[in-house]
Amino acid sequence: MADNNVSASTAELDKRFHDEYTVPMIRNGRLTTLIAALCTLIPPLYLWLIEGLKPTWGQIGAGWMIMFSAYFLLYFFEPLGFYPQMGLSGIYIGYLAGNIPSVRLPAMLAAQTATGCPAGTKRGELVGTIAIGMSVFVNLAFTTAAALTGVYILEILPMFILDAFDFCLPAILGAVLAQYWRKNKLFVPVIFVICLVLQLLPIP
Repeated sequence: MADNNVSASTAELDKRFHDEYTVPMIRNGRLTTLIAALCTLIPPLYLWLIEGLKPTWGQIGAGWMIMFSAYFLLYFFEPLGFYPQMGLSGIYIGYLAGNIPSVRLPAMLAAQTATGCPAGTKRGELVGTIAIGMSVFVNLAFTTAAALTGVYILEILPMFILDAFDFCLPAILGAVLAQYWRKNKLFVPVIFVICLVLQLLPIP
């Protein structure tokens, strides 16, 4: 009897999660992504219609081929890699805001670890979404402040601090790998070897 009640409660919770969270989130995610995609056309349209700068079709084709060759495979494989950890809502916010591996994913993993909500669960997805959303606002605030005062701050900072900025991205990725290490002991060495090979290859 108790098992039946638990099953009924879980089914009801799943239905509420789908109806009250997943469906509106997909609708809003599609809308905001479409608006963002349309907004990317504003700068080139301004340059073309206002400034009179119009590239040739050959230049447009060359630029398109560069973008296609760089992002075609990522378009398919990145969402597959990020989805198990970030969930659908995290994917929407992450790709709209950018900086998934360096900012969004570490913020989400730290929040899930702090709250004890594992990735791949509904609680984990909600906690991760809140963390990613807050990281967007924090990132926006600090980016705006840095844009307004960054030049003046950099002029007064000692050189050893400026040199330390080169280690920011490796430190962030190292923290992410350390969190993965506790869950999957094979994942981290494989990724480390792949990164090392890519670093040593004579790729321009």
